[in-house]
Amino acid sequence: MLYAGLILAGLLAWFISTLTAGGAAMLVIPVLGILLGVELVAPVLSVATVIANPARALMFRRFIRMDVIRWLLPGSLLGAVLGSWLLSRSNPVWIQLILGLLLSSVMLQYRFGKSSYSFRVAAWWFLPIGLGVAGLSALTGATGPVLNPFLLNYGLIKEDMVGTKSFNSLFMQLTKVGAYMSLGIMSQQAWLAGLALGFGAIGGSYFAKRQLVRITATQFRLGVLIMMTISGLVMLADALRRLL
Repeated sequence: MLYAGLILAGLLAWFISTLTAGGAAMLVIPVLGILLGVELVAPVLSVATVIANPARALMFRRFIRMDVIRWLLPGSLLGAVLGSWLLSRSNPVWIQLILGLLLSSVMLQYRFGKSSYSFRVAAWWFLPIGLGVAGLSALTGATGPVLNPFLLNYGLIKEDMVGTKSFNSLFMQLTKVGAYMSLGIMSQQAWLAGLALGFGAIGGSYFAKRQLVRITATQFRLGVLIMMTISGLVMLADALRRLL
């Protein structure tokens, strides 16, 4: 029953996240926290993403932007290792609280979807951005939406954003899983739960791909902003709960 619920959760979360370029992890974090415990959230999400992202990257392979990947991927790999090391030695709740506040404000930054840009981004920015986002992802379990404002401001929308993020995330999550294993954070339960969540995620990504071509760039951008706001509020609520 537990694994059936995780498959369903993965299908629904990744369906929504494919249409909004991220946020699947934020949608399932409360479910994982209740069913498995907070300590398993980050490793379970990493296993699920390693399973789901090859399929999603393959689906959107024609849209992967290598001008972004060549800067983003090296920073992401290094950040995944550093963040995993810090996870075994720190409490990331304060970082999660700050990230929640930042994500919750994106609607204001984009004037509730009326603006296409809030600031301009150069390609080389993605090296330090990848380092920071991957490090935070290893610490908190999920920071996918944190990358979205930078991709939007660089000009990526719809299939370009989904494909580029999926390709980068695949290698980042593989690195995180390897780091978690070497640090003794992985367990049999984390592997099994991650597999169930990941198989559901593949189905969600497949069904969402057929819907993504039907929405406009403006609708996509608004969906991304809404998902970032929701993700920020979820992170805030979870961080406050853990602090109190």
